[in-house]
Amino acid sequence: MKQSEVVKKFFNKMQRQAMAISAHDEYIIASRGTGKSEGIDARFILRNVWEMPGSLGGLISPSYAKAWGNTLPAICKALAEWGYYQNIHYVVGHKAPSWMNFADPVRPVVGEGWSNAFHFWNGTVMVILSFNQAMSANSMSLDWVIGPEAKFLSYEKIKGEVNPANRGNQQYFGHCPHHHSVCYSSDMPTASLGKWILDKVDEMSPPHINLIRSLYKELQAYKRKPMTDHTLRMIKELSRDLDLARKFQPVVKPQPGKKREYTIFYGEYDVFDNLEVLGEDYIWQMHRDSPPLIWRTAFLNERLFRVPNGFYSALDDNIHFYIPNDSGRLRDLGSNWGKLATCGCLGDGDLDFGKELHIAFDSNASISTAVVAQKDGNTIRVLKSFYVKTPSKLQDLVKQVADYYRPKFNHEIVVYYDHTFTWETGTSGESYADVIERIFKENNYNVTMEFIGQAAKHDWKHLNIDRTLKGDPEFLWIQINLHQNEFLKIAMEQTGIRQGKNGFEKDKTPEGTEDTPDAPDQFKTHVTDAFDTLWLGMNFFFREPNSGSGGVYFLKK
Repeated sequence: MKQSEVVKKFFNKMQRQAMAISAHDEYIIASRGTGKSEGIDARFILRNVWEMPGSLGGLISPSYAKAWGNTLPAICKALAEWGYYQNIHYVVGHKAPSWMNFADPVRPVVGEGWSNAFHFWNGTVMVILSFNQAMSANSMSLDWVIGPEAKFLSYEKIKGEVNPANRGNQQYFGHCPHHHSVCYSSDMPTASLGKWILDKVDEMSPPHINLIRSLYKELQAYKRKPMTDHTLRMIKELSRDLDLARKFQPVVKPQPGKKREYTIFYGEYDVFDNLEVLGEDYIWQMHRDSPPLIWRTAFLNERLFRVPNGFYSALDDNIHFYIPNDSGRLRDLGSNWGKLATCGCLGDGDLDFGKELHIAFDSNASISTAVVAQKDGNTIRVLKSFYVKTPSKLQDLVKQVADYYRPKFNHEIVVYYDHTFTWETGTSGESYADVIERIFKENNYNVTMEFIGQAAKHDWKHLNIDRTLKGDPEFLWIQINLHQNEFLKIAMEQTGIRQGKNGFEKDKTPEGTEDTPDAPDQFKTHVTDAFDTLWLGMNFFFREPNSGSGGVYFLKK
């Protein structure tokens, strides 16, 4: 490349540290906006592609839908930032055609493996592995592993399925300091599923990381000196020492017979570590527009936990949340990122396309929310939550839901609403319920509106939702899609209780405060009210579409 063609890039503190240390195993907790895709994920992939031509790497994801719909478009964009472009330096979803003259991997990819793989110019292949496909890494012999969005990855599956597959091929790449390396990156986990990555800090040896930094600093100093025989010899020796230090560290937790272990680097970074790139204006905008809990976890990397003795105190990460299966419907879209971005519900593996949807809303002047579910036997399966914030209004939210589920075969919807939705909107003679029904019908949905009467009292809801979460057989069991209800989950975990005149009440004090940068409306209790209405409707007023009268109403007034 000519000097005039070189594009200079700036790398922030996190990216520079990761590049300089380049440990065998990397675990990075970094907030949104810090450049994980460019500085961590793409850099790790490209390093291994260059160091191990023809190797087989694995990118693990909780589902193929999440990989193809979210992770891989970001990876491709990040690779382009480094100057590596799809259909030039690599192809996605198939083996490169013969006219591109790509090299073959050292171990052949068999069967349909190419349909979920990146093929790089020098023969390196990165296969996409889904934790929703049992043992998708089984029988593979991987040379390196990357796990973006690690907070959604089960550590038990990593240990049971991925780590045993990250083996072998010593005859090809045993000389490489990063053979069998791993890289897991994420923003701050908010569920117990991803908290395993936080424990990796205890497996890092800080003195050894400082040794790597010292060796790297000394190596760079020699590279800037005149190239004498002594300088060349020192560069060679320091490079060898650095490679060895990057691969192995002293044993942190001594065990009989264990003399060394793979080097681990663990780092935590917040949004201010990328201040030079993002700028103060962007950070202030994120602070203003983000819900407080998202700001604190996703941008400041704070470790937040549920409020003690909250309104939904029995809610359990390990019991009430699930990771959906892969639908397989995205496979034909391949790497067509434009279609993937507009495919709506096609990637939802837990959605029954032949069943009706059950939905409830909450709406006020500043925010409108919706929670969508289907009945699966004796289970309420909460599929997805939605919200819009002013200037968007209830009708915009209904249109968003309608657009998302448009690919469904069955366009039947049952809407549950209480007396607060019989009030007129103030802009016309329509009630809130009328608006919902009209917008759905305008979008070719068949709507069944089910009125559940006066809103239930808080103490009754608290008691019976608690019974539901604890598995009382009088109620439908609750299962919540972890990926599609992240803000609902956090809102439920942060909803407190206060003592009211009629007993325990949901603490809705935050709803009475102004929508400010420190307390925006997105994560107040609004969406939990939509969830409550849905729970009440499906337990006591369950309706099949256009089936006449609903369920038995036995709520005591």
